[in-house]
Amino acid sequence: MPRALRVEYEGATYHVMCRGNRNNPVFSCEEDVALWLKTLGEACERSQMIVHAYCLMHTHYHLLLETPKGNLVEGMKWLQATFTQRYNAMHRQWGHLFQGRYKAKVVDDDPSYFRTAGLYILLNPVDSGLIDLRKESLDRYSWSAYPSYLSPPSKRPVWLKTDRLMKSVGIGKDSAAGRTAFGAYVKERGLSLQLNRLTPDDESEWKSMERGWVHGSADFKKAMIELLKTQDPIHKAPSGIQHRDVGEQEALLTLQRGMRVLGLRADQLQTLKKCDERKLLLAGWIRRYFPVRSAWCSEHLVMGHVSAITKAWKFYENPPETRKKDKQKLEAIVEI
Repeated sequence: MPRALRVEYEGATYHVMCRGNRNNPVFSCEEDVALWLKTLGEACERSQMIVHAYCLMHTHYHLLLETPKGNLVEGMKWLQATFTQRYNAMHRQWGHLFQGRYKAKVVDDDPSYFRTAGLYILLNPVDSGLIDLRKESLDRYSWSAYPSYLSPPSKRPVWLKTDRLMKSVGIGKDSAAGRTAFGAYVKERGLSLQLNRLTPDDESEWKSMERGWVHGSADFKKAMIELLKTQDPIHKAPSGIQHRDVGEQEALLTLQRGMRVLGLRADQLQTLKKCDERKLLLAGWIRRYFPVRSAWCSEHLVMGHVSAITKAWKFYENPPETRKKDKQKLEAIVEI
C-alpha cells in the first residue's frame, strides 16, 4: 500500500505523533525526556518550526507543530533521526527506535480546530488515566508543555509558543491572571473528558484526533485534497483514506454533472423511490468509475440500505432498453 503523502505548505500546522517500535517504551526516565526536548529545540532552530504543544508518553509522543517554511519533512526527518542516534548512544543500543514514519495530521487554521488539537495533546495524560484531576493537578505531569503554559515566558523554552492556543480558548493576554484562567479552562475540559461529560460532537471529534489525515472543516479538507492533486502522479500516489477522499470529491462533482444530464435536481432525490431507475443508473455509474463506498452512494442519492447499491451495479452493467441512451450520456461525461 502506498504511504500517505505529506501535505506541506508555508504556515501549515500539524498534529504529529509517533509510537515506539513494536509499541516499546521510548521515554522511560527524565534523561530520555531531557534528550528529546534538547533535540526538539535544535530541530526548531534549524528548520524554524514552532511548537505549540507537546506531550511525551512512555510509548509515544504528540506535537502540535507549525512550519512557517513549509518544511515538515525536512524538520521531522532530522528530529527523529538525530534523537534516535543520541538515544541509542546514551542507552548503548542500536536499531529502530520508532515504528516507521510519524503521522502528521494537518490542522485547520480555524481556532476551534486548533484548540481541540492542542487540548487533546495537553490532556493526553488524563485521557490515558495517568492523571486523575479529581485528586491531582495536571501540572504534576512534567513530560508535557502544560506546566510551561502556567509559567511566565522567561521560564519557557524559546521554541514553545503559547499565545495561539491561549487565544483559541478566549485568553488574549499572557499574564498571571491569563495563565490562571487557562489552567482553569484546561481543568474543566479535562474533568469533562474524565467523567464522560463531553457533548456528542466533542466526543466524536476527540476520538477522531488520531485518525485520518486532516482535522478541519469541509472546505479546509477540500483545499488539502487539491494540494494532494499537485503531487507527482507518477512517483507519488495518495494512499488509504487520502485516496478515498480525493475520489469522493471527484465523484461528487461528477455525480452533479450526471444528475444534470438526466434532468435530476438534488431536491428531487428525497421524494423519488429509493430504487428509481435514474438513481440506480447514477449509483452504478459512480461506483464503476470512482473508489467510493456503497454507503457514500446511498447517502448522496438517498437510496436507503447499501444493499441497493449492489442492485445499482448490476442495473448499470445491463440497463433496460429505455435507459441505454442515458447510460451512453453518462459514459460520455467520464470519457471527456
